[in-house]
Amino acid sequence: MNIEILKCAQKQIEKMAQGINPLSGEVIKSDDLLNNVRISRCLFYVNDILKQVIDNGGIKQNKNKTISFSLTKDELNKYEFNEELPLSKIVKKINELKTNMDMKDLKLKDVYSWLICIGVLEIVNINGRNYKRPTDVGKNMGISVRRIYNNYESYDLVIYDISMQKYIIDNFYSMLDYINNI
Repeated sequence: MNIEILKCAQKQIEKMAQGINPLSGEVIKSDDLLNNVRISRCLFYVNDILKQVIDNGGIKQNKNKTISFSLTKDELNKYEFNEELPLSKIVKKINELKTNMDMKDLKLKDVYSWLICIGVLEIVNINGRNYKRPTDVGKNMGISVRRIYNNYESYDLVIYDISMQKYIIDNFYSMLDYINNI
């Protein structure tokens, strides 16, 4: 695919969408077909698609990701263990390791489900609300609960230390097996 031709086409379609004749640079008359609202919207839509294709080096990005999440061992080995984190940040770091952008993201709820299944987390009802908390096994493996205070409120945050993060990474493929079968 020739990117230069795509760039030229995109610029011309963008001008037409804006109501400008791309050849002369003159404003198109208000009763012209290109100034019809439906036509103009279509041109803006095509313009956005062409911009995506150009930005992706000639390939349209697939927004309907169909490939299940997975990482190679090389990708997984790039996970950096440097601080205690909540699970949401751990999952975000894992998702950032993938190199195939057509792949679905690892979902936080699926990782929670696996951790509950293996017995390191449990659901506890506190004041009529359900919360995820470490079991005794989970506490021994490096999961703790910290009380966080800010200007407006205080809340509990479940934290995973480096040894627990290593456990998640070391058992990554078992976790994926579980997730792919739920």
